[in-house]
Amino acid sequence: MNQEQTNITTGKQIRHLRTQLGMTQEELAGELNVTRQALSNWERDVNEPDLNMLKKILLSF
Repeated sequence: MNQEQTNITTGKQIRHLRTQLGMTQEELAGELNVTRQALSNWERDVNEPDLNMLKKILLSF
């Protein structure tokens, strides 16, 4: 595994998927029924979504 692969975090994956779809944090947060701040914290790896929310995120994409 190279260095780039080991630096992929849950937050980076969420942000990558969101930007690939051209969605704003506000739009994705609305779909997930969370605040934009909560989504921002996940993307910055301040917090992580729980398992149920991860499932909901994946189903959004």
